[in-house]
Amino acid sequence: MNIYVAKLLRFSLFACGCLFVAAQLDLLLATEKPAATTPIKSPLTIADSLANFQLHPDLKIELAAAEPDVIDPVAIRFDEQGRMWVVEMRDYPNGPGEGEPPRSRISVLEDRDGDGRFETSQVFADNLLFATGIQPWQGGVIVTVAGEVIYLKDTTGDGVADLRETWFSGFVAKNPQLRANHPTLALDNHVYVANGLRGGSVVTERQQWAGDAKPVSISGMDFRFDPLAGKPEGVSGVGQFGLSFDDFGNRFTCSNRNPCIHIVLADRYIKRNPFLAVGAVVNDVSPAGTISRVYPISNFWTTSTLHEGQFTAACGVTIYRGDALPAAFRGNSFTCEPTGNLVHRDVLTPSGATFASTPGRDKVEFLASPDTWFRPVNLTVGPDGALYVVDMYRAVIEHPQWMPEELRDRTDLEYGNDRGRIWRITPKNWKRPTEQPQLASATSEKLVEYLTHNNAWWRETSQRLLIERQARNVHPQLEKLVSGDAKPTAAVHALWTLNGLSLLSDDVIATGLAHSSPRVREQAVRLSESRQSKSQSLQAAVMKLADDDDPRVRFQTALSLGDATSNEERLTALADALAVGGADPWTRLAVFSAAPNHEQELLKRLWTKSVAPEKLAPLATEIAALVGSRQKPEEIGGVLQNLTTLPADMPDAAKRQLQAALISGLGQGLGRRGVKLDAMLNKLPAEFAGTQAAVQNVFQQAKSTAANAEPDLAARTAAIELLQYTTFADAGSTLMELIENDPAQAIRLASIDVLAGFHDDSIGPFLLTGFSGQTPAGRRAVINALLRNDSRATLLLDEIEAQTIAVAELGATNVNRLTKHKNPALKTRAGQLLASAIPADRKEVLAKYQAALTLKPDPQQGRALFEKNCSTCHRVSNIGVEIGPDIADSRTRQPAALLTDILNPNRAIDANYVSYSIVTEQGTTVTGIIAAETASSITIKQPEGKHVTVLRQDIDEVISNGISLMPEGLEKNLTLQQMADLIAFIKNWRYLDGNVPLRER
Repeated sequence: MNIYVAKLLRFSLFACGCLFVAAQLDLLLATEKPAATTPIKSPLTIADSLANFQLHPDLKIELAAAEPDVIDPVAIRFDEQGRMWVVEMRDYPNGPGEGEPPRSRISVLEDRDGDGRFETSQVFADNLLFATGIQPWQGGVIVTVAGEVIYLKDTTGDGVADLRETWFSGFVAKNPQLRANHPTLALDNHVYVANGLRGGSVVTERQQWAGDAKPVSISGMDFRFDPLAGKPEGVSGVGQFGLSFDDFGNRFTCSNRNPCIHIVLADRYIKRNPFLAVGAVVNDVSPAGTISRVYPISNFWTTSTLHEGQFTAACGVTIYRGDALPAAFRGNSFTCEPTGNLVHRDVLTPSGATFASTPGRDKVEFLASPDTWFRPVNLTVGPDGALYVVDMYRAVIEHPQWMPEELRDRTDLEYGNDRGRIWRITPKNWKRPTEQPQLASATSEKLVEYLTHNNAWWRETSQRLLIERQARNVHPQLEKLVSGDAKPTAAVHALWTLNGLSLLSDDVIATGLAHSSPRVREQAVRLSESRQSKSQSLQAAVMKLADDDDPRVRFQTALSLGDATSNEERLTALADALAVGGADPWTRLAVFSAAPNHEQELLKRLWTKSVAPEKLAPLATEIAALVGSRQKPEEIGGVLQNLTTLPADMPDAAKRQLQAALISGLGQGLGRRGVKLDAMLNKLPAEFAGTQAAVQNVFQQAKSTAANAEPDLAARTAAIELLQYTTFADAGSTLMELIENDPAQAIRLASIDVLAGFHDDSIGPFLLTGFSGQTPAGRRAVINALLRNDSRATLLLDEIEAQTIAVAELGATNVNRLTKHKNPALKTRAGQLLASAIPADRKEVLAKYQAALTLKPDPQQGRALFEKNCSTCHRVSNIGVEIGPDIADSRTRQPAALLTDILNPNRAIDANYVSYSIVTEQGTTVTGIIAAETASSITIKQPEGKHVTVLRQDIDEVISNGISLMPEGLEKNLTLQQMADLIAFIKNWRYLDGNVPLRER
């Protein structure tokens, strides 16, 4: 087996309790993964590289450009003359040395002899710091560099940029792999920029745009701006390194473990309804994380036993929209995986308001190489319709920041700093088009003709030039593309070009709304939004599309109806959209975002539609939750009236299902605001007084179902969860009986969780009485229940002081909760009582536990220790919950390094896994990792897989704790021998089945 260069992939750092995953790293000591081909010695010549590629059998690959003309390319774009602009990140990975200038540059390449090889190269701009992306604009280029979006232009005609303007600054610029990138002019005439995952507060620097412009936060969001007027804003979705659009403006991004992400829901729509708790605004179109699959043919190593055969460095996602490859490839997503030396392809299909995917080929990649220096990082479509692959071609692609210190000075980090290649993929029998791009000199009329081109590059470039020129003279030709029999893509480009020229009329939008293509109707609906308040006829035309046959038309219609002024008709149309498309969760969110303050009226209309109860129930729950969040007694009474007005001929089971859905929804919504349903029942107007009896009947049925052993566990658990919305006096005895006597652990745990939500003095003593007989899971549930309020937390400390509950039962997380409690008296007492559990100085602890490294470990004993101490936040094998990062990437980690990371988890914390505390207006504190942020809510991920969503309007304070979710102090529960056992399990868990011998330490 050749080990010419060990390829660094990813490295697992450790935080968030035991450990913290940042990336993967190929190491020489790692177990070799068998390759599908004979090992080769990298680097390869261009000819040998071509000979070793494995590509889809209908296609061929050829060289378009290579070193020395391009070095470390990371992005390419073609301008209106067909020239290739190349972003060369020559300062990768460590940047310039002290006193040295930046080394990134922009080169312009031309194929002057027409043979397909871009043989002529000129440096357009150099001395750029970590350039990441490029977008042609007005004869120059918009470029993303470290922390900035800049504009470069040659004003003298010598081919070298002499004008440099900083347009925006403030993007976080730390690790070069996690910076703003891919500036892309989209269908809507805005330039979008991928966040890079680290965000920032973006400041407008261009003088003519600055004015009163305020900094724009892009925390958890991407960025966009109008290249003519500025107007920056944050937009939903956050991409790492990759940004692409399909033919109809759908935006896609990617991140290391997520090869293709569709941004479904725009932030501007969410902002309309502050009571709408939105957990996610994006959809993983391609399988992500542990369910993703790639099939490399190279010999490479990975320390991640769980990540083997999965995406670990997905980047450069591109929706193919050219016309060279066969029709089956059009609209497919292509994503680079440089660690696996391959490019992956998925076939996208519509799925409600978003997309689903299937692999292009079963267990075979679109493009792969056994050459471990092949590093595809980006893709684009050229004027010729071909798919171009950007290949950094280097030994090491991973940044040293993710490596252990002992590997950061490896000489092979620089191998390949004199290389780089651009590849072209076409059909085998493909002939280069005779028509060469000369769009810069084309008339505006000719540019309109190009909007009908099959290759999106021609359409997009033509639209860009028309917008740059502000070519208002061609508006008749553009309108004809909408009203005539032009292709849907042409009609859509015409609509947005007219909009960008300020020439789009209501009549043209109305024509688009009636178009035979749903994609044109969809865009026309979007363009109608700002005009609905001024045109009743346009508004009516949009409303007619609420029950359109096409899911995405319904989705966009629901979103856009939020701007309608005719409220009665709007609510009727939104109810139609739910009745037809309510099974799609995105359509539901669209409807709810468009009907703030009118949820109760929406429910009334929906109730009259012919919707099956099993489909109506989840809709009723979500609408009722919004009503509950608003805390309006008259609205809540109106919802509860439905309990008694269900059709007489409806089966009893269906009635119970719908009644439970309404009460559950109201309870959820009120609970988000810190209000109990029973308290609100006492505030109902007199006209709704009769609904209270109906509510009690529902709870009585739930108690009966929960206590009955006959229904399945799912039905019983659902009934128990419904009881959280009644009173302790009503449900307490039922729950306590289940906790004491039910044989099913799932029922006991659900009952403990619901009981914990009540405030009654008898709950704490009851839970403590049965503590000794609980299973480990039951003990954790009881302790969490005791920590739900101050009085029960005091009882828990009493038991610890009496030594009837050991400090070790708490775990490091709960020790941290008590010693940092918001109640000063509890905090002081816990600090004194739990002094033995408070972490000592880390240096002393590390020194003491070095002896564990000399002991003979028992990894089987370590398994039990892991389950007890780490499994609430981490998953290894089939044990635990993956709240923090995957910590199974430890096969090649040295025990000394594992010990350091376990005992000092805050040594290196990734921003994605820092613990946060949210304090609500009601005084409740929720602590965990931020899983999702939207304009209206924040979702916190907690140990044991729990998720809590808090509305922003109910948040008093968001506090970064600056530490891992799992705090220091784990060693208080572990002897030296137990620490040795735990490390052995984490390191060797994959080998404990006896089939593979344990690796020597």
